[in-house]
Amino acid sequence: MILSSHSLAVERRRWTERGKPIVPREWRLCRFCEESVEDPAHAMFLCDHPELMQVHESFLEALYAEIPEFKRQFTDVMSFFRAVLARREITPVLAKLAFNVLKIYDATP
Repeated sequence: MILSSHSLAVERRRWTERGKPIVPREWRLCRFCEESVEDPAHAMFLCDHPELMQVHESFLEALYAEIPEFKRQFTDVMSFFRAVLARREITPVLAKLAFNVLKIYDATP
């Protein structure tokens, strides 16, 4: 996900496939909520699709158990995302989140 090797719309719709034109970034909306660009930060932390919310909650529980000070420390998702990426001890928890989120997105074309 971090290296843009994923199936989210922000990446997938910038490719030209089968003669289809590239879709402008602002039109690459989330297939579930259709409110925001479907990018890793949105998919992993912001989308309110019920299945994703369950995955988000499990991730946050595991994260806060490992690093309690992360609770209420961040005001925006990108600061949170950068801080999470910087902490090596939670790499397995973050990897599980990315896997589970992509599994949900990949199951819905």
